[in-house]
Amino acid sequence: MNPKTRLSPEQLGRFEAELDALRLQVVNELGDRDARHIRRMRATAQGAAIGGRSLLMFGFGPISWVLGVISLAFAKILENMEIGHNVMHGQYDWMNDPSLNSQSYEWDIVCDGDHWRHSHNV
Repeated sequence: MNPKTRLSPEQLGRFEAELDALRLQVVNELGDRDARHIRRMRATAQGAAIGGRSLLMFGFGPISWVLGVISLAFAKILENMEIGHNVMHGQYDWMNDPSLNSQSYEWDIVCDGDHWRHSHNV
């Protein structure tokens, strides 16, 4: 949209109605597929973290060390970007799973959950 373009009240009303309809459509499509996705992501992140730590602790040689570091990095990226970011936006609140509640979710990152929610959603 051109920054100099002004929408009329009628245009704004139609735009609002389109956004409301889109939100309703997305909310109505939420279900088992979405729940399986976030649970699979959590299991993958946990598995990568366990695997990475195991390689670092019990592996021999530089290849084990490199694979362990890559595995731990992958787990951290999944936890922060795919899981934490979406959970803290409230994407999975509809599941009523306390461990996925946007208001109580905490993650292992520099910024705690309350400060992230405030600064990211201002």
